[in-house]
Amino acid sequence: MKKMIFGAVACLGLVIGFESAANAQVMDSVKVTLPVDAKIGNVNLPAGSYSIRELNNSVLEIKSDAKHGVSAFATVMTVSRPDSHASSKTMVTLKKEGDAYQLDNIWIEGQELGFELTTAAE
Repeated sequence: MKKMIFGAVACLGLVIGFESAANAQVMDSVKVTLPVDAKIGNVNLPAGSYSIRELNNSVLEIKSDAKHGVSAFATVMTVSRPDSHASSKTMVTLKKEGDAYQLDNIWIEGQELGFELTTAAE
């Protein structure tokens, strides 16, 4: 399965905190740009700018910045980066499934942990 990594647009007000390795991340909001159409489960995300915020330890809201854009919720789990290094920038990882891309991971600048998307609902 191929994976593609796309850089994200810088976000003002990004707050990440770790109290211990056992506790989950706290993410206020990040902005990312999808250069291609992608999906979260069965939810279509057209290419464009999105805001992503953490609602609780296991749910993210992904919302289009377009006036009448799509909004989706995704269940996530916290995962470590495969290289064990802090991410140099905020980015999303897409994986190709057939002819479409699925949103796979979200990596936060300066953090060794990120989010793996597990399910989605409109």
